[in-house]
Amino acid sequence: MNKTGTVLLASTIGVLALVVPFSLSLYLAQAQGREDALATLHDMADDVLHRADNARMQISDAITALNSNPGELPCSAEQLTRMGILSAAFSHVAGMARLENDALVCSTLGNQDLPLNLGKPDGNRPYGLRFWSGIELPNLPGYQFSVLGRDGYAALAYPDLAIDLLNRESPVSLAFFTGGQRRVLGRRGVIRDEWVDRYQGQPLQFEDDGYFVVMQPSAATDNAALAAMPSSLVQAQVRRSAYILGPVGLILGVLLTWAVAVIARRRMSLAGELQAAFERDEFFVEYQPIIDLRDGRCVGAEALARWRNENGALVSPNVFIPLAEANGMIQRVTSRVMEIVVRDAATLLRGNPRLHIAINLSSEDLHAGGVETRMTDLVRQAGMRPDSLVLEITERGLMTPEKARGVLLAVRAGGFRVAIDDFGTGHSSLSYLATYELDFLKIDKMFVDTLGTDAPTSLVTFHIIELARSLGLQMIAEGVETEAQRDILRARGVQYAQGWLFGRPMSIQKLQEFAARAGQGLPPTDASTFLGPARHA
Repeated sequence: MNKTGTVLLASTIGVLALVVPFSLSLYLAQAQGREDALATLHDMADDVLHRADNARMQISDAITALNSNPGELPCSAEQLTRMGILSAAFSHVAGMARLENDALVCSTLGNQDLPLNLGKPDGNRPYGLRFWSGIELPNLPGYQFSVLGRDGYAALAYPDLAIDLLNRESPVSLAFFTGGQRRVLGRRGVIRDEWVDRYQGQPLQFEDDGYFVVMQPSAATDNAALAAMPSSLVQAQVRRSAYILGPVGLILGVLLTWAVAVIARRRMSLAGELQAAFERDEFFVEYQPIIDLRDGRCVGAEALARWRNENGALVSPNVFIPLAEANGMIQRVTSRVMEIVVRDAATLLRGNPRLHIAINLSSEDLHAGGVETRMTDLVRQAGMRPDSLVLEITERGLMTPEKARGVLLAVRAGGFRVAIDDFGTGHSSLSYLATYELDFLKIDKMFVDTLGTDAPTSLVTFHIIELARSLGLQMIAEGVETEAQRDILRARGVQYAQGWLFGRPMSIQKLQEFAARAGQGLPPTDASTFLGPARHA
């Protein structure tokens, strides 16, 4: 990608980095405001049901107290006095009454025109209580009571008592109703009959004509509570959330935009430094040993590109390799690595025909061609055998068979060996094995890490091993860090491995010493000698 394209891409990402977090913060404010409003309505509905259940419990206790003294004459002055004391003691009881044959005989609220026949009960409630709603006493016209009774006594309660949670000016509406008949027993504010008609015995929330509505069933009875809030209140809650989240999103967007600008500037700067790195010869190679699991001997190493800039700082391969690919310089990196490997390792490889050095090829190397020619010229000049070099390719490099097949055929015809790297982490892995002629299959560290664990991926590792064996491919396990992993791989028939358990990337001089001692079956004299920088693919 050229400089103009990089600037355009960075500008686009910068705008998105500013707009997306701010837009997301507004969306979250909208969602949070609605969620807070609904949570408030649910809490209010639950509170109504709790108050209703508390009232039934108090009424049951009051009736139990009256029946604990059976010697009193029904409706006597003494009993009415005790009923008055009980009704005053319980906050949810407006008055007490004597109940005979479903009729109120006497009451602490007055006995004019009693008895009063209540008719058939509306239903039964917990604690053995029978229930009548909408009862009006003759001496108290205009006041309706809910009557709950058993064992010859009844309590009279105001229907609105359970919903008396708010001041009169509150815009939130509350209702308490029977679930079966959907009869509203008490209401406060705007309660529409069509809302109650929607109730089907399950928790329900919806938005209707400017209101958010929540209905909650009772766990003890078939009653339910309703709470409703005008949408204007919800939007006010959304605005409050936006006042908090909006600035946070804006600040985050500004920070991300700044970060994008810094990264883009650094990337363009790094691209220039990468170009200059070839001229200043700043690249070098480190070698990570490959061990034969059957006898512990060193059979070779993987060549890993390194870059130390003019300031003496190491630039991570995770940074400069993608940068080289994006700027069309990856083939120059590969060529430079080939030259360094032949220069460094020619003497070692000529004197040790069992050893090999593996060099990573990019997809651009395969698609452009010319790899076999460059490699042949280099090994001929160095007096090396072609099979001393193994070319490692990733699955991504094989995704265009019409370009890669011819290159790989020429490479293998020239005597070089080929390994597929990071197997199982790309696309259509099996088709690659069937399409191309390969010598080695490298098991990615991602799979090796799962060995000896309960991770499902560990089974995939074993399938990869069996697949390679059935195709006659030799295997190299990457990233082996524990003796347990080594033992499992060896028991499964994996021939070779590399990783920190055996040695970290090292210079060619240290590799020569390592190979000499490993060739004799001896460990290095000082393990720390071989623990260089962490491996980078």
